[in-house]
Amino acid sequence: TEHVIALTGLSANTIYYYSVGTSSTTLASGTSYFFKTAPSGAQPTRIWILGDSGTATASQNAVRDAYYSFTGTRHTDLWLMLGDNAYASGTDAEYQSAVFNIYQTMLRKSVLWPTLGNHDGLSADSATQTGPYYDNFTLPKNAEAGGVASGTEAYYSFNYGNIHFVCLDSYETSRSATGAMANWLRNDLASNTKDWLVAFWHHPPYSKGSHDSDSSSSQMAEMRKNALPLLEQGGVDLVRAGHS
Repeated sequence: TEHVIALTGLSANTIYYYSVGTSSTTLASGTSYFFKTAPSGAQPTRIWILGDSGTATASQNAVRDAYYSFTGTRHTDLWLMLGDNAYASGTDAEYQSAVFNIYQTMLRKSVLWPTLGNHDGLSADSATQTGPYYDNFTLPKNAEAGGVASGTEAYYSFNYGNIHFVCLDSYETSRSATGAMANWLRNDLASNTKDWLVAFWHHPPYSKGSHDSDSSSSQMAEMRKNALPLLEQGGVDLVRAGHS
């Protein structure tokens, strides 16, 4: 069962500790159960970005442990998942083994912002926002975290300090230059006043790796032709993708 609890009246740049349970039983609590709200302005920010991570293998554990070793006691302010978050089909059981079981420590304290990959999309539907991906994540379709409301959890934006993040759906949502996602992106970028602009989605606009963006995938070519010009006009600083 997925639960969603909305919190209001929180102060910026503040650590809040929490416990989870019922009126009679505490299920989870302690000093590792906390979150830190976003700052109102610029400050050094630690972002962890993972692409195609959801293999539930020793390799996934090794990548996780290498990052934990690197960041040490430095708090991870937020993290992004670039799609294919749970192989092979993004089922609920695969999300349990490849996300919740692997990243227990990080999930307790740092907010995860995902995008949909083609493997996640095999068991999810962006048009209706149904399936395990949409059940397991609650994303700001109504601009609850800044930006312009997209009206869908398939693509969205949010602010953290002086950074504006844009998450696009390169798998199931129309990638047309005149489609709903592109029109929303134009409005969102026009309204952005933050210093930094970071965009992320699954299918890379440029790749000669396991997927060739010139020939093998309409998703990659269409994101390059239709999304990148809008982001470049908006002053994008960084684009992150996975897939290849």
